[in-house]
Amino acid sequence: MASSRDIIYAQPLDCYVEMVYDTKLRSVRFIKGVEGLKEVKISRASIELDQYFKGERTEFTCEMDISELSPFTWRVLNETGKIKFGETITYSELAKRIGSRGYRAVGRALAANPVPIVIPCHRVVGKRGTGGFSAGVDIKTRLLELEQKISPITFNRS
Repeated sequence: MASSRDIIYAQPLDCYVEMVYDTKLRSVRFIKGVEGLKEVKISRASIELDQYFKGERTEFTCEMDISELSPFTWRVLNETGKIKFGETITYSELAKRIGSRGYRAVGRALAANPVPIVIPCHRVVGKRGTGGFSAGVDIKTRLLELEQKISPITFNRS
C-alpha cells in the first residue's frame, strides 16, 4: 500500500512536523530550517497533532503501526504510552516498570520511536537533566515546556 504524508507547522517548536501513514500512522518527523512548506492535514494524526500544538489536546486516538519494532522496543514504547500528559518519569523508572535494569537500553529503544509525541518519549528524562531526544534536546525541552504551560508537569524522579 502506498504511503501518504501530511505536514503541519508546529508553532511551539518553530518547525514543521511530517506524518507518514497508510491506514495507520507510521512515522512522525521534525523538519527544521525549512520555510514555506505547504500544510496538509488529512489524516487523523495530523489533525490531532495540530490540536496538541495549539493546546487543545492532551491524548491521541489515532491508530499507529509500530509492528516492525523488536519485542523489547515495543514493550518500552507501550509503557511509555502510559505516561500522562504533564508528567515525566526517569529512564530508570521506565526500565523498572518493564522489569528491566537496563536504563541505557530503554534510552536506545526510545530513540527508535517512529512516532514521537504520539508515543510521548519526550516525557522520559534523566535523573540529572533532560536526557536525549531523537529530534534534539531543544525540541524535547520545547515539548515539555508546552505541556507545562497547559498543565504543570509532575516530575516523578526515581
